[in-house]
Amino acid sequence: MPPSVKEINSGEPDSVSSTNATNNHPTKKPLPLYTLAQISTHDTPTDLWLIYNNQVLDVTRWLAHHPGGEQTLLRFGGMDATDELRAFHDPAVLESKVKAFVVGQVKDVQPVSELVKDFRELGDHFEKMGYYHVSPWYYVAKVSCVFVILGAVLGLVLGSESVMAHMVAAVLLGIFWQQFAFVGHDCGHMSARTHARDHIDVERLGALVTFFNGISVAWWKATHNVHHAVPNSVDCDPDIAHLPVFAVHEHMFNSLYNKYHRRVMEFDWIARNVFVPYQHFWYYPIMAVARFNLYIQSILFLLSKNDGHSGRTTLDLVAFLGFFTWLTALVSCIPTWSERVAFFFLSHAVAGLLNVQITLSHFSRPVFDTGKDKGPKYGGDFFTRNVLSSLDVACPTYLDWFHGGLQFQTLHHCYPRIGRQHLRKTEPMIVSLCKKHSLPYTAKSFIDCNVEIYETLKNTASKAQQWSPLIYESMCAQG
Repeated sequence: MPPSVKEINSGEPDSVSSTNATNNHPTKKPLPLYTLAQISTHDTPTDLWLIYNNQVLDVTRWLAHHPGGEQTLLRFGGMDATDELRAFHDPAVLESKVKAFVVGQVKDVQPVSELVKDFRELGDHFEKMGYYHVSPWYYVAKVSCVFVILGAVLGLVLGSESVMAHMVAAVLLGIFWQQFAFVGHDCGHMSARTHARDHIDVERLGALVTFFNGISVAWWKATHNVHHAVPNSVDCDPDIAHLPVFAVHEHMFNSLYNKYHRRVMEFDWIARNVFVPYQHFWYYPIMAVARFNLYIQSILFLLSKNDGHSGRTTLDLVAFLGFFTWLTALVSCIPTWSERVAFFFLSHAVAGLLNVQITLSHFSRPVFDTGKDKGPKYGGDFFTRNVLSSLDVACPTYLDWFHGGLQFQTLHHCYPRIGRQHLRKTEPMIVSLCKKHSLPYTAKSFIDCNVEIYETLKNTASKAQQWSPLIYESMCAQG
């Protein structure tokens, strides 16, 4: 019998003991053993098992209450999710909560590779060194700088009638949104904690980020957690599912069913004739207006049924409306309509830098088809698939503020709870680990990363120009 939500939240397992009639001391019943084949059949929303440290967990009744969303659990139904669970959860919290889910043990335990052992040992080293926590003054400084930028925006808009001053304010507002998004990203990953016992109120803090940044944190967490769990999966990762506008790989020409969006991502007439064949030309103009799509995605998520977190999204919806209230009030302070329009679109175009930074990290990397290989071999183990699907930006220390930690994408994906304050000093360790196991760690300059994503989009675009269903089926030996 799977645990109740009350039992889960208390961290106490269902009783697995019986009373010995002779001494009245409780004795634990031995847990049943299950083969990997048996466990693999429990992979549906109504019957969902995971493996953690060779323990079998029944998380069915927790699915709708999981703070990271349903999709992250469903993706690993019937599989070993040890490294995924370790990556995204504080070990003390994880060990206390997991007891409530245990229903058995793995019978045919598989040996752990040397790579995975080293990956886990490095994570334990980071924990011991305190790299999953940051100095409180680090974020005092970060947040102070961000609000100084917002103060400058208000000063230029309210204190000057100069068109140039208003356009400078628009640029600064775009930078404010970019920098505030970095802080929100850190908090969403629980990497902004100052101590292991710190509890970040994600609901209220997320609403604050939504209020100032305009992108729903509830929506972001729902998509971003799945992205981290299955990076560059052509049928799961929402961060590369952008048809009809972009296709990062020709696999997408086959109109794949996307498990996150729960619909087929159609390679339709518009994709084939308007966007994808010319996507390398469309890329930067679309990044300049991509923020508007994030608004749309946020409102659709907040108004829909989403993973059962209605309370969280209600607060987020209020914050979302609050964002547009203060933004409208700010723009209305500009004297002419032409300036207002210019201010509005320029600020959003500058904020589009963040979209470029996000897509640079993965668009040009290899993709994986989890539909054809659902098992643990999808992209290799957790460490391998995150290394292969990530691209780092090599930059000097004085530009770390501009990239907000995203330049260390490989490290961030493998150990997402590492505080931004520690990313630069821990990066050499993951580079050494990749070198030891002959994994291709990749880092390029910001300009070279832009060139690479352009070439990737151009390459897929050229294939789209020559594409037809019959040719594709022939290449895939389907017809």
